[in-house]
Amino acid sequence: MKSRWAEIGFETISSISKSTAFAPESAVARYALESRALPAVQQSLPIAEQVRRALIRNRVDTSHSEAITGKTKEGVPLLGHRHAHYFVTDEDGDGYLEHLTIYAPCGFDRGDLEALARTRTIFRRGSQPDIRMMLVGLGAPGDFSQNVGLFARARKWRSVTPFSLPRFATGGVKRRPRRRDLPEAQLMRELRLRGFSEPISIQRTPGFWTRDGQLISWSQFAAERLNGKRGYGICVFTIEFTEPVQGPLALGFGCHFSLGLFMPVDIEPPDKSAEYYQDEL
Repeated sequence: MKSRWAEIGFETISSISKSTAFAPESAVARYALESRALPAVQQSLPIAEQVRRALIRNRVDTSHSEAITGKTKEGVPLLGHRHAHYFVTDEDGDGYLEHLTIYAPCGFDRGDLEALARTRTIFRRGSQPDIRMMLVGLGAPGDFSQNVGLFARARKWRSVTPFSLPRFATGGVKRRPRRRDLPEAQLMRELRLRGFSEPISIQRTPGFWTRDGQLISWSQFAAERLNGKRGYGICVFTIEFTEPVQGPLALGFGCHFSLGLFMPVDIEPPDKSAEYYQDEL
């Protein structure tokens, strides 16, 4: 199932809304990526940050957008995780990033929508070829629940990027780590803060498996933001819940830029009532 709009151009975006008010029904923008050499999965974090910077530049008159920037006009970070998440994903399992999904629970205003349509290229440094962005879907989360794993319902979810710890996982030199600071405990805390139920199983995983059986170590993934900030170590998991939970599932440091991202292992049929999405929007 495709979203309500596909193969979107600037003219289509301009006709969607003449209002400057937020439009929660337009909370997801979905892109296909093309390049002579697509970036490897290990580069999800820097690619996500480059997309955010490009969107900021493409706002008309560089006007401010809380949804895109995640900050107030005064530069104060927003709370509540309702601003944009930039999910860059490998969805065919070949080890290269070919999709970008921008999800803002608060919704996009008209300036955001126009910036989304204008942003068509990720310019890369040095000899790396640029990445073309094709906007192929725009709508509400429920429009994507049947064909995009990020928005699926599932009992079991597996890390596709490292969970970057928000806190130190050790008690200091020669001191045992406190139970609450262990990676599993930090994951549980993040789940509680997002309103998810407690999982019945948390298992660590060795790396990212491609469809041809190649194992990519989690230590190869970029974990430092462009501003030099990073979490306090990484860990990766397969987690299972008693009942299906609704994605997206992104947790920990850098979760707005593709870190701590999980994808479903066993997808449940979509919830036709879409109650989750109505509550979110």
